[in-house]
Amino acid sequence: MANNVERIKASIAKNIREIVQYELHVDKIDFMTITNIEVSSDHSYAKIFVSFFQNPQKNVEKLNKVKGFVRSALSKRLKLRRVPEIQFVLDDTYFKEQRLNDLLNKEENELNKMKKEEK
Repeated sequence: MANNVERIKASIAKNIREIVQYELHVDKIDFMTITNIEVSSDHSYAKIFVSFFQNPQKNVEKLNKVKGFVRSALSKRLKLRRVPEIQFVLDDTYFKEQRLNDLLNKEENELNKMKKEEK
């Protein structure tokens, strides 16, 4: 059963990438990475976690405005009885990681500065 869910998630990711890249006719959506997909146990709902290098919030809003079109296009491509309702969610893990690294570097620099002052 777990393999089936993973296969569905992989198929959804592949097809959404293609739909966004080739079929969407909205304002340009920047380069998108699908980082994760969570599918409900009954396959009726899917959260698509995405990240962008530029304008992440704006791009997620654009995707959510056309999620009906994306779902319709998915239904034509997937051999599923019911195509899940989709929601695009910003995966800001990268930005949180960057912020944490910046804080750690700042603390390390301050610690090194204090050590130099002690000498």
